Amino acid sequence: MINNLEEAPRLAVKRLRTAHYKMILGGSIGHFIEWYEFSIYGFMGGILAAQMFPSSDPTVSLIASFTAFAIGFLGRPIGAIVLSPLCDKFGRRKLLSATILMAGAGSFLIGICPPYSKIGIFAPLIIAFSRIIQGFSAGGEFQIAIAFINEHVKGKNRAFSASPQNICIGLGILSASAVGGLTTHFVPAGALEAWGWRIPFLLGAALSLYGLFARRELGETPEFKKMGDRRHVGILSILGSLAKYPRQMLIVFIVEMNVVQYVLYLVFLPTYAHMVGGFDRTLGLTASVMASLLFCVAVPAFAYLSDRVGRKPLFISAAVLSILFTYPLLSVLKGNPSFLEFLGVAIGGSMFVALTNSVFATTLAEIFPTEVRATGIGIPYAISVAVFGGTTPLIITWLQKFNGVLAVSLYIIVISMISLLCYILLLPETRERSLGSEIDMKR
Repeated sequence: MINNLEEAPRLAVKRLRTAHYKMILGGSIGHFIEWYEFSIYGFMGGILAAQMFPSSDPTVSLIASFTAFAIGFLGRPIGAIVLSPLCDKFGRRKLLSATILMAGAGSFLIGICPPYSKIGIFAPLIIAFSRIIQGFSAGGEFQIAIAFINEHVKGKNRAFSASPQNICIGLGILSASAVGGLTTHFVPAGALEAWGWRIPFLLGAALSLYGLFARRELGETPEFKKMGDRRHVGILSILGSLAKYPRQMLIVFIVEMNVVQYVLYLVFLPTYAHMVGGFDRTLGLTASVMASLLFCVAVPAFAYLSDRVGRKPLFISAAVLSILFTYPLLSVLKGNPSFLEFLGVAIGGSMFVALTNSVFATTLAEIFPTEVRATGIGIPYAISVAVFGGTTPLIITWLQKFNGVLAVSLYIIVISMISLLCYILLLPETRERSLGSEIDMKR
């Protein structure tokens, strides 16, 4: 009897920990899959271009391939407008399974799509359609996962507790780097162009099925439960209520403009370095894996720091470092860099991104009330990602041809300067905020 009484608290703690780990896994895995799919397209874009977007000019093929990449981001605002209010009306848990299934369907279609030589114009159309499906899914995934995880974790260490969501972004890119590197290394060149490039996309589809399995028993968040039955709340009413939060929505849009750096340093850098200085793509992918590993370590460390000193110092530091060091870093790529030089660029850029990504998801959750959290984050986030993230490879490729590294650097520096002004003038400190209360945006 005594042993049973002593064992009961231990079993209760064990069950709570298991439930917490399942919640973190279920909430974060969609982010992992989204960024794996996002990144693998970036890594395989050069090979995919020749198969699906053939042209006598390789640069034209590459631009066409990344245009389809950008088109996929058009689905994000649509997905955000459709899925976010449904999340704020019916709950976080119910929408998570739908988004992960759609993401997997897009990868599967890309993986089985016949080349241009077999079906002509239908090949690029299928690729573009698949990217739109993935974009629609991602338009709901991000903010639903933010709301789900942050509404589950405790306030004192909220950013650190929720950091696995952002770590999974890095792990998704890391996994895509590793899969892309292994595929290009072990599959012979002819086979790689014929069928080997399909392997990473079909793997993404399989990962989505596992994600669906991981989300099958997730519980609703405590914060959403407190609002009770919301079946009577109309979708248009939820969308209309956003008029009360223009400042918050502007902050979301500006913060997410920095996705340009994310895409450049953690996804597109091997292709960009090859374009600028002829750097070997395989070595670039290897360095990207190493930089992504460091990113995954830095994110929780910076998140823990933000739980002690606040969110704003990390945002401001990221913007200042980007303004000062973007051009010196990218200039290294012009002179046929060594592996260590390229690795230094990748690591430096990944640290700029880690500073922002360690706190941005939690901060966005902290500036909106529960009843509009997913919608308030999702719509401006999706529009910003579509405008800036989806076009990053395309714009950087064009800027590089227009005026080289200087033009690319100025593009990033301008975004960082706008962000810095936002952090100083608009963003309040939210570290001690309760997610169930309104926030004083003047503080």
